[in-house]
Amino acid sequence: MIGIGIDTGGTYTDAVVYEMEKQQVLASGKSLTTKEDLKIGIGNVLKKLPEEYLRKCGMLALSTTLATNACVEGKGGRGKLILIGIPKKNFQETYASYGIDDPQDVYLLECDLYHSVEKSQQPDWERFEKELPEFLENCDGLSIVQVFAREHHGAYEKKAEEIVKRYRNLPVILGHDLFQDLNAVKRGAGALLNARLVPVICEFLAAVKQVFRDFHLELPTIIVRSDGSLMNEEFAGRRPVETLLCGPAASVVGAVHLTEEPDAVIVDIGGTTTDVAIVKDGVPKKAEDGIQIGSWKTFVKGLYVDTFALGGDTAVHYDDEGNLYLEDYRIIPLCCLAKDHPEVLEKLRKLQEEKRISEFYLHEFLCLQKELPESTVYTKVERGLCRALKTGPLSLEEAADAVDREIYEINTARLEKEGFILRAGLTPTDIMHLRGEFEAFDREAALYGAEFVARSCGIDKDELGRVVYDLITEKLFCNLARILLEFEYEGLALTQKSKDLDDFLKVLYRKARQEKNAFFGTIFRTKAVFVGIGAPTHIFLDEVAGLFGTHAVIPPHAAVANAVGAIVGNVTVDAQVIVKPVNFQNASPDYMVLGEESVVFEEHEEALAFAKEEALRKAVRQARSRGATGELMEKIEISKKESILKLGSLLLEETVHAIVQGKIGPG
Repeated sequence: MIGIGIDTGGTYTDAVVYEMEKQQVLASGKSLTTKEDLKIGIGNVLKKLPEEYLRKCGMLALSTTLATNACVEGKGGRGKLILIGIPKKNFQETYASYGIDDPQDVYLLECDLYHSVEKSQQPDWERFEKELPEFLENCDGLSIVQVFAREHHGAYEKKAEEIVKRYRNLPVILGHDLFQDLNAVKRGAGALLNARLVPVICEFLAAVKQVFRDFHLELPTIIVRSDGSLMNEEFAGRRPVETLLCGPAASVVGAVHLTEEPDAVIVDIGGTTTDVAIVKDGVPKKAEDGIQIGSWKTFVKGLYVDTFALGGDTAVHYDDEGNLYLEDYRIIPLCCLAKDHPEVLEKLRKLQEEKRISEFYLHEFLCLQKELPESTVYTKVERGLCRALKTGPLSLEEAADAVDREIYEINTARLEKEGFILRAGLTPTDIMHLRGEFEAFDREAALYGAEFVARSCGIDKDELGRVVYDLITEKLFCNLARILLEFEYEGLALTQKSKDLDDFLKVLYRKARQEKNAFFGTIFRTKAVFVGIGAPTHIFLDEVAGLFGTHAVIPPHAAVANAVGAIVGNVTVDAQVIVKPVNFQNASPDYMVLGEESVVFEEHEEALAFAKEEALRKAVRQARSRGATGELMEKIEISKKESILKLGSLLLEETVHAIVQGKIGPG
């Protein structure tokens, strides 16, 4: 069977046509992702695939970094969270540590909840119903999480959902359907993220379906999950948080498929972020405690992928003293903007002719990405700015004039965060055009932008290029060192936001560059090969690999490895059922099975056998619903939590894992 794999990243949309039986890439293509209208970029990449192959395709597999990029850039929908049974004090002390950035997005429905249903109390439902309409204003996705959801089978979550549905018809996901783990605040963080990502993924799926209808193609659609396995589009629409690292996960699956390196550090430099994964003895490392991306800590199960803000479209800025630095967000490269809007080139040429310098980024432009809704939430200046941008991109000076403000008075942070406006300016992609290492877009626009920034910093454009490349190499080195230290020394838990660590690793980078001339230095070494995927990776990875005493490998089809990973994956389900000893006051305890319902057995063997059957039924049902066909591979694993006592061990809990794997396509 022939299938299509498509990866929609923050910058590029990649596609491959893949022969499943021969495990062969038949054709591939790459086009710019068009965030203002995803259909354009997807349609453009399909046009680059041979029509005779498209007609023979029997399935479509998707991956995307849209959810990842939304987290890194703080974008997404207006999602909110209802937390049931969390004391206000506990929430205030912990919410920020899990990535919840605005406590106003969380409604605390307080009540005393316990393991025992009988001992738990009901919240003030009447007050909740009264306050709900105001809380749901400007909300386009909602998640509901309660304490002890597993023991209560989500009863409080379900009742809250019933009340919500009386007032608003909006997407609602219940926490116990997403995660079974303990720690309600962390579950809440993941659930809130799910609510924010609903419009991101729904827009993506709608765009894909429309484009394929335009091509007269109706294909069953499968989407990559964060663990590299697959799910159907209905499942993804309800649980978009499962796609949180599906783009990076597809990269890992694709890189493993394209190479035969048993020990590898996989480095994927995209337009917005760099994703790093580790393969040891041929097995990709997993995120044991759930995925963490930026400040968000979740229980989303997936492959270990460390994502940090560095890509071809990272904004290059300078401070008051003329020091260049890299931002943590993407903008449109000037070379890309000028190709689609020739008037931008003329404005940049005028800036060059006038030889202007400024502390303000006069070379940057604002671009409208989508219409601003009619809402009192937005200010008169914000609405006026979006109206002005309907005619096309405006420089910062032009944008300020359009709303009768000075340039330093323009605040576009909210409009940019919510995806209505995207900035354009100087990026590494522009520098690559200057240095002749990339030639897809308008080099002249990149040149004028670089000349302005260089003048404002008191250097020439060649020095600017060297500094930007050095900043990229330094950031790669520091993050790879941090990642490998965490991997080698479990429990070290280094953070991207530790300034002391960052300063220390920067010193080590400088020492590593000096090598023999350093008076003192510490050099990192690894036997793992650095596998580079993503378009610009080959420019930087060889040098960075050398600083770690290893070498880099760029496999065939590396530029579209994400799309390869999407199409070569399987459906894999790990369904879990809990067995817990209860009634310790008896001569011997009973055993409660916490599955879809709670069932108590007198004998441990009977409880375990029932748990295995229920877990397997659940796993098979989920695998089929996600698109698995034909024969399924089944495996049962059991993990235990025990307390060590003087006279032996005491069983606290057993988790029965039913792991089911199947292929997609005809059985």
